[in-house]
Amino acid sequence: MRPFRQELKFRVHHSVKTMLLERWRRYLVRAPFTNAHAVTPILSQYYDSPELAFYYEKLDGIALRNKVRLRVYSQRFTPGQTAFLEIKHRQNDLVRKYRQQISDFGPEWLDPSHWRFDDPQMESAFLTLLERHRLRASAQVYYQREAYEGAVESDIRVTFDTCLTGLHPGEVVTGTLLRDHMRSLMPDTLEILEVKATRGIPRWVHDGIVAAELQQQTIPKYITAVEVLGLPGLAPAGAYA
Repeated sequence: MRPFRQELKFRVHHSVKTMLLERWRRYLVRAPFTNAHAVTPILSQYYDSPELAFYYEKLDGIALRNKVRLRVYSQRFTPGQTAFLEIKHRQNDLVRKYRQQISDFGPEWLDPSHWRFDDPQMESAFLTLLERHRLRASAQVYYQREAYEGAVESDIRVTFDTCLTGLHPGEVVTGTLLRDHMRSLMPDTLEILEVKATRGIPRWVHDGIVAAELQQQTIPKYITAVEVLGLPGLAPAGAYA
């Protein structure tokens, strides 16, 4: 299990992102496994109960919440690629995450009943959630992430997410879906800035946030995807819910 880390999220305009990167450039380096522009695609499949318990925990303001997802750094789940199975425990702004690498992904990993764990703690945490919530695939979220790490502070991670799109389980990312505003989770002019740190937010990050006059927000990708897709019991919320 990874240690608790602080996560801050903000909605920013493209122009604000440009300003912040100019201020922060000397403190950041391109994150591993990104391209020359520090960008990587991300596709996450989320798991929830048939009654969407995790969705309603967030809406009800439950302080201690869980999230279960399967993630690839690609536009689709393809046999043989590397994937990651994650369980996130959130307590307000603090997040602790279990993460297991799947080095040779196969389609059986899409089914929670086939999941196997190397870490006994992660296995115990998952089995508890599986038994309590009868987990099943509920929604997918695709986006492009521009990712940086601290050049000196190795625990700092700064990311900008764009092209956020909601998909049903099993749907494949296509150009048509990416252009469908009814599937978009956010206007094209905005990006999600996330700052993550395990040893506190450094002064240079804080100064940039103040200079840009940013207000911290909760920006739950999964919650918005559930509403945009109009999952059971919900009417489709339309674009930018």
